[in-house]
Amino acid sequence: MGTTGAQLFRDSQAFFAERQRAIDAGPPAGRHVTQDNWASWIVYRRIACPGRRQHCTSEDCAIGALCREMEAIGLYGDGQPLPRRDRPTCGARNRQGNPCSVKVEPGKRRCRFHGGLSTGPKTEAGRAAIAAAQRRRWDRARSKKRTVSIRIPIRASPPA
Repeated sequence: MGTTGAQLFRDSQAFFAERQRAIDAGPPAGRHVTQDNWASWIVYRRIACPGRRQHCTSEDCAIGALCREMEAIGLYGDGQPLPRRDRPTCGARNRQGNPCSVKVEPGKRRCRFHGGLSTGPKTEAGRAAIAAAQRRRWDRARSKKRTVSIRIPIRASPPA
C-alpha cells in the first residue's frame, strides 16, 4: 500500500519546518559564517564563494568559515580581516629577487609595499574631492602660521 497525498504533504511540511528552524538557529558561534552562507548551505548544500565568485560545494570550506579563497586574501569567510599573524605572505619579488615576506593587506593579494594599499582616486570627482580637502588643509596651516606670535621670556634677574 502506497502513501497517501495527505501523508506526503505532512512529511514535506515537517521537512520544510525543520529546515527553517536550522536556518533561523543560525551558524555555529565563532565560525565566521555569514547568515546568507548558512542559509544557502542548508537549502542548496553549496555557497556562493566570495573569493572565486562561483558556487562552492567543498566540505573543506566548512560552509565558508574557512574558505581557502578568502584566506588567500587575508579574510575570514564572513569578510572580517584575519589577524596579521594568520594572513598569507605577499610573495612579490623584491629587488634582491627574493619573495616578499610581508603579510598581505586584508582583501588584497599583496602587501602594502607591493600594491595592497589604495593607489588614490580614479575618477574626476574623487580627484576634485582630494584637491578640495588638500586646499582646506593648506589654508588651515597658513592661517595658523600667521597667528603664531613670538614670545621672548623675561627673566627676573640677569644670569650670574
